[in-house]
Amino acid sequence: MYNKQKSYAFHTDHYELTMLDALVQSNQIEKKSVFEVFARELPLGRSFGVFAGSNRVLSHLERFYFNDDMMRFISDQDIVSKKTQQYLSSFRFTGDITSYHEGETYFPNSPVMTIEAKLGEALLIETLLLSIVNFDSAIATAAVRVVLAAEGRFVMEAGSRRIDPDAAVNAARAAYIGGVDVTSNLEAGRIWGIPTSGTASHAFTLSFQTELEAFEVQSQYLGVDSIFLVDTYDIDSGIRNAVRASNSRLKGIRIDSGNLGVAAKEARVLLDKLGAPHAQIMVSGDLDEYKIKNLLHAPIDAFESGHKLVTGSGAASAGFVYKLVAVEDDYSNNAMRTVQKKSKGKISRGGKKIAKRKVDYDGTAIEESIFTDGIPKESLPSNGYRNLQNQIMHLGQSLDIPNVEDSRNHLMKIRSEIPETIQLRIGDQPAIPSIFYPKENIND
Repeated sequence: MYNKQKSYAFHTDHYELTMLDALVQSNQIEKKSVFEVFARELPLGRSFGVFAGSNRVLSHLERFYFNDDMMRFISDQDIVSKKTQQYLSSFRFTGDITSYHEGETYFPNSPVMTIEAKLGEALLIETLLLSIVNFDSAIATAAVRVVLAAEGRFVMEAGSRRIDPDAAVNAARAAYIGGVDVTSNLEAGRIWGIPTSGTASHAFTLSFQTELEAFEVQSQYLGVDSIFLVDTYDIDSGIRNAVRASNSRLKGIRIDSGNLGVAAKEARVLLDKLGAPHAQIMVSGDLDEYKIKNLLHAPIDAFESGHKLVTGSGAASAGFVYKLVAVEDDYSNNAMRTVQKKSKGKISRGGKKIAKRKVDYDGTAIEESIFTDGIPKESLPSNGYRNLQNQIMHLGQSLDIPNVEDSRNHLMKIRSEIPETIQLRIGDQPAIPSIFYPKENIND
């Protein structure tokens, strides 16, 4: 039985159905196939990416079916033949998926997902799958960069109002995997149990006759240990009013404008002088990893990152592609033919691949070792290598996979494989090379 909740089958491109139509009518739809998801390069010349979204892919595939409204649209628009309409009316994905762990680092050509399914099934899910992992991985990568830049200081994600509502929920999840401490998005908290938090807005302060009155109400009804936004009028007077309204027991202040570094230093001096040395200082305002890095000299305890974080900090997509690497040639003997693109600038390598991370004795990553068809599994190295792939779906059924906390913890555990000195590097080569075995020339 299908899960008759919202269907995701139309979260796709028109040409997925037209290709399918040709395959159905030519009786090629049942051919076995292998597709791989990988990135040809890392955006902005970053040293590594963070993979995320595979768990969401599974939940969406469970609701990938063509309902009556969709079938009427397909028929009315004459998109595919009657034979293909019949195929779509009972469609469900029945393939296998192998994936990198959510929260795993990746590099150019890392086979982050492998889809083994009938050709028609594999083609239909391409757009949906890519849209999820490209977005989630972009945000998770931006998040870990922000977290690394903060060097252990508290980081809050608060970008919900900058993107589509559904995207905001998914961005919060990806950012949490990337290492942020809390999100402002309540729906993300409800669905995945991610910690949520919030302060107050300028509108709240402006709605009262005076700033002091606003802070007194905040202190009385939200608690003296809340965070006071002190830059609606003047930061100096804002701090004085927050301390007064809370009887010096405020948890902290937030500064959202001006020269944040200078303002934080002046705020620290004033808070200490007014008898609130325990009060923390949070700053916000289009913060990305570069701005945060430049603020580490200031006495700032927490950073709120919104717009830049949930739009990928300059890279809104991870750049993953979905390519056929093997296809069944003859139904009678189940023989698979290796295929690959050879077009200039978009060359790929055919055949299903097994990926391992070669790691030095001190835990530093050395290379992404990618083994192609033809190498017996028993011949693959083990000592000094870490396996990267796990099966997450079998015959269309999701397996027992890690939850969001597991994914977050996995990244926190393995991100030290990349040396600190190059973790935030841009405009350069990946932290490690991706080496194919055997080492024949990709152009051969």
